[in-house]
Amino acid sequence: MGAVRSMAQLEALTPLAAARPAVVRRRVAAYVAVVAACLALTPWLHSTSWVGGSRLHDVQESIAVTLALGVAAIALVRFYSRKTNSFLLLGAAFVGTALLDAYHAVATSASVQGAESALRSTSPWSWLASRLFLALLLWFHAPPLRPGRREMALDERAVYLLVGSVALACFAFFTFVPLPSAYFPDSFVDRPAELLPAVFFLLALVAHLRHGAWRTAGFESFLVTSLLLGLMSQVAFMPFATRPFSAASEAAHVAKDLSYLCVLLGLLDNMYALFRRADESAAELASANAALRAEIDERSLAEQERDRFFDMSLEMLCIAGVDGYFKQLNPAWERTLGFSLEELKSRPYLDLIHPDDLEGTQVERQRLRLGVEVVDFENRFRTRDGSYRWLAWRASALPERGLIYAVARDVQQQKQVEQMKNDFISVVSHELRTPLTSIRGALGLLAGGVAGELPERARTLLDIAANNSARLGRLINDILDIEKIESGKMGFRFSPVELMPLLEQAVESHRVYAQAYEVEPRIVAGVAGVRIWADSDRFQQVVINLMSNACKFSPRGGVVEIAAARGDGGRLRISVTDHGKGIPPEFQERIFEKFAQADASSTRQKGGTGLGLSISKAIVERHGGRIWFESEPGVATTFAFDLPEWGGATAEPDALGGARILICEDDLDVAHLLAMMLEREGFRPEVAMDAGMARRMVRERRYAAMTLDLMLPDQDGISLIRELRADAETSRLPIVVVSVRAGDGRTELNGGALGVVDWLAKPIDEGQLMAAVRRAVRGSPGGGVRILHVEDDPDLQRVVAAIVARDAEVEAAATLAEARNRLAEASFDLVILDLALPDGSGMDLLPLLGSLTPSTPVLIFSAHEVDGEVADRVASVLVKSQTSNRKLLETIRSVLASRTPTPWPAKRV
Repeated sequence: MGAVRSMAQLEALTPLAAARPAVVRRRVAAYVAVVAACLALTPWLHSTSWVGGSRLHDVQESIAVTLALGVAAIALVRFYSRKTNSFLLLGAAFVGTALLDAYHAVATSASVQGAESALRSTSPWSWLASRLFLALLLWFHAPPLRPGRREMALDERAVYLLVGSVALACFAFFTFVPLPSAYFPDSFVDRPAELLPAVFFLLALVAHLRHGAWRTAGFESFLVTSLLLGLMSQVAFMPFATRPFSAASEAAHVAKDLSYLCVLLGLLDNMYALFRRADESAAELASANAALRAEIDERSLAEQERDRFFDMSLEMLCIAGVDGYFKQLNPAWERTLGFSLEELKSRPYLDLIHPDDLEGTQVERQRLRLGVEVVDFENRFRTRDGSYRWLAWRASALPERGLIYAVARDVQQQKQVEQMKNDFISVVSHELRTPLTSIRGALGLLAGGVAGELPERARTLLDIAANNSARLGRLINDILDIEKIESGKMGFRFSPVELMPLLEQAVESHRVYAQAYEVEPRIVAGVAGVRIWADSDRFQQVVINLMSNACKFSPRGGVVEIAAARGDGGRLRISVTDHGKGIPPEFQERIFEKFAQADASSTRQKGGTGLGLSISKAIVERHGGRIWFESEPGVATTFAFDLPEWGGATAEPDALGGARILICEDDLDVAHLLAMMLEREGFRPEVAMDAGMARRMVRERRYAAMTLDLMLPDQDGISLIRELRADAETSRLPIVVVSVRAGDGRTELNGGALGVVDWLAKPIDEGQLMAAVRRAVRGSPGGGVRILHVEDDPDLQRVVAAIVARDAEVEAAATLAEARNRLAEASFDLVILDLALPDGSGMDLLPLLGSLTPSTPVLIFSAHEVDGEVADRVASVLVKSQTSNRKLLETIRSVLASRTPTPWPAKRV
């Protein structure tokens, strides 16, 4: 607790708040003078034979009682005006002291002079009781010697009860109990018991001096002086009193009265400082009130002007409360929604929001309440006629006031235009990509000799048609990509991928294009084993765009150099260099803009839309990289981009015979049995006893496949599969479920939607297990494979059937209804699915395909790109006009390699 911290803090507000050196020196001098005077007086008191009397003593004690009551009254008045422990303890201490001093005065008054024995015993002990009581309480409420100690709250009733109990106990004790003599003339001091209060006076004095408030606070300085006087009375005077009313005894009484007077003067000084500060505060408050009144008038005028602009604004302005109601709205709301302003304010604004937009709106509102400065979002608001209008919002909040300030714009017409554009893009995407895919596929089959050897003139015409169909496909793809970039809808599927195989694949896929310009694309530098966090298809799109430009502007017989190298800051640099005529300086600033072309005439000769570099820049930036170029006219032009490196080098995959397999099984016997089966077939099994151990192991090393029990001690196997699929590092890890509830797990995961190779029920069939593991590690399609191609374009049906003729038999379905009938009649190893069908969306087939036993993998081959959520539910996704015959065939073979061919059932009659 703090002795007088509250009073010291209040006094710190006075002009004496700074510890002035002169003031400190004066106070130290006063303290020294008090001690020196008392010590100088001590020898005379010991030698004199002067003795006072009862009447003088009565006067001194009356003064003491009066001073003590005055101190108690002022301290308790201060306590009840501002309750603090300091004032309570000080007031209570002097109330008790006044009572005990009054008893001491009665005990030593003239009325008891005749009772010499009583006087000799009661008088010194009652004096000691008063001094000891005061010393203890002053020490108790002194500042703590250890800084930082928390002040505990005191119960005023308990304090008063304690004081009263002590006083009554002393009264009863001194009145009814015979007391021994307090004088010991043979000892060093005549009254050694008087040194006990001196100890507590000293402790309180040390605490106040260490606290240091006496340097700045007047009350604290007076209190230190009072403690010095109390200490001197108990050390220099009273211990040497040989009898009542002796010179030493009377000097101790005078010192006591002076100590009480010091406390009283300190309180009066403190109250004076408070009154003076109150006057100053009143003057300051009056000045502040005048300034506040002027500010209120100014704000009132500003609010009137704001309200005028608020009402005039064409935007929909509002102030809403976090309680869910509008507080203020401008007339634009009434014009837009048809409700009156009173109607809008009288109902929760969430009631007007479209149910599908309610959750998103509440999320944005919660973000505002959590301190986000500005949020932008869109939702639909109901109008008076029951329809909904799209509103675009920008909102900010003042959480401390519980208000949200927002502006909304009516974007209904903009949404309708955007929907019309999306519908148009969808039509263009389907109606152009689908026939173009058929044309390119048919031309590729003819060029491959499916119709026999062609005459040279026919082959020349075929090459012209193939080249121009490819050119048209690139144009369509570029236009659609630009639209997706501008609308923010370009989808990405990121995963850690090895860099060099991607570059090699891009170069090989573009080699035929380069040959048309008599240019050779060549990888001149690389970094083996490094990986990047990228969308493989989009990454290759960037590289192919840069190679296409380089090929077009390279001299015939030239080389386009592709290089990969490590850069600064853990980044990888991929560059494409040509040795053409370079980029004109006046065009360099616009080179990444849409439809930018350095020379329209030469571009017409070489082909191109001017969109490739703009698209490449957007893709690279979405990958967290940057793209730039360096060009020296007539020498070389290099386009380069950098991407962050992902992790360390990629290890070479194990051979089939030594492939590492992770067994996740908590039953030791079953795990041992699985390990023995796998070891016998040449695999290298490792065991994880729970899900946590399995997660750690797949992070630390690569596994060719994993067997999994669905009933694990620390986690359900289904949720573990979902976690592994959500992690980019393990998203493609083949999993074979071996569990007593394999069938339940298949249903819960919608069949093979999350890439489970097979579902094997316990007890374990070794043949089935080995077949599933081999399919997981490496498989290949066998004979008798059946594919269902769900596509409404008959030309594309025939082209796909021709492409995969050597690998599988293809059956076609032109509608959803026809596809469902085919799936009910027979089993298929793969379904190639178009999304835009005459009677609905191809996605409607996914639940049915996932529920089949065994589940049927799905390859989406559509003019429409799909988002990541749909792509994760199927085996692969290809986009028409972006997919060559070779890529289509390789993808089909890859999907079929992961499952055992389904026997052909007998056809129904």
